[in-house]
Amino acid sequence: MDPEKKKYFFFPKPHLHHLLFLIFFVISICKIYVNSFFPQNPKIAVEFLELYIYNLSDFFSIIPFLIIKHKTKENKKIFYSNSNNDVNSNIDYIYNDLEDANKRNPNKTIFILTISDYMSQISSVIFYVILNELEIPSKFTKLSSLLIINVIIIFIVSKIILHTHFYRHHSFSILLNLICLMVLIIVDIYNIMNFSGDILLQFIYIIIKILGSILYSIEDVLIKVLILSYYFHPFDILLSKAICHIFYNIIFNFPFIFIKLKIKGEERENVFTMIGKIYEDKFNILITFIYSGISFIYNSTIFKIIDEFSPNHFAIARVIENFGALMLNIILEGAAEQKNLIMNLIIYIILIFAALVYNEFFIINICGLSKNTKYFLNFEAENEISMIGEIYNNDFREKNDEPALQREMSMSFINDDEDDN
Repeated sequence: MDPEKKKYFFFPKPHLHHLLFLIFFVISICKIYVNSFFPQNPKIAVEFLELYIYNLSDFFSIIPFLIIKHKTKENKKIFYSNSNNDVNSNIDYIYNDLEDANKRNPNKTIFILTISDYMSQISSVIFYVILNELEIPSKFTKLSSLLIINVIIIFIVSKIILHTHFYRHHSFSILLNLICLMVLIIVDIYNIMNFSGDILLQFIYIIIKILGSILYSIEDVLIKVLILSYYFHPFDILLSKAICHIFYNIIFNFPFIFIKLKIKGEERENVFTMIGKIYEDKFNILITFIYSGISFIYNSTIFKIIDEFSPNHFAIARVIENFGALMLNIILEGAAEQKNLIMNLIIYIILIFAALVYNEFFIINICGLSKNTKYFLNFEAENEISMIGEIYNNDFREKNDEPALQREMSMSFINDDEDDN
């Protein structure tokens, strides 16, 4: 049955890995909710503290890393002990491929990945340190368009580094994103023009956020490079990131051992003294460990989505995450407190739809939008295989039928001779 003649819309059959998106949605809401219990002042101390919390959360990956490493060793022993020489030679080829990957040295890629992530984190910390010293309020207009900018940047970086192909359904999806981006940029410009603070600082804040999105997008794509080219497991990457960030934290934080920062209405204090005061409330210790555990699951899910799918699929997760945050704010604060609620809901629906189309979770079978999708390419391949099979079967029958026809003809001749006698 040809699907092109029967349906205009398709949902390809889901599989177990799609549950990762549901897990990410739930864990992202939990992360936002738990973070709301954490003290938000002094702001500068919290910014520094988050660097250490995220580093700690990445270190939790050492547990699954050791488990996987142990299982891998056991599997190798089983393979080598139970296989004959021929099978062993085949296995050698597999491990030779892995050795070749290791010889290519992934350290450069790991460095770019980890430094991109860390630069994105400390850019906001440095910005808030400057604001703190100048005694400028750190409240800024929230950028509505930042999510779409992040999604488009992921598409572009994937195209540049992973050489992903753009087809008609991709162009359609990007067009929807650009339309939504135009609307939200107009809203952002309006909010900035009505911003009561320093507009120059607001634009600096915007540039830092956009640069952060670019760096995070580079990180997401390089995760896929390490998985595809160097056979890294997501937990290998997380642990490598945790180890690198220890050294980055030491280098970045060392000067602040001697520098005292301003606190509004109080004497200058060392940032580590400020962090110590946060933990005078023992409840914050519990919140820190809970938040670290949730952050570990959050990051692991991101890496797993990129592993099982692609960085472009993570764009779906980002949209769902922001939609979940909006729903949580409506529940906690009420719909009346949300600005442009109806417009935001419509935008999120369009973005989720566009992300589903881009990543072929939803296929539109009109105007050639289904062409070059995996679903239809598989269907065409199955048709070709079935046609080849039919041709082969017909040839096989014809060849097998020839002797039978000859026997029938010879038998008919014999019968005719007997009748004549």
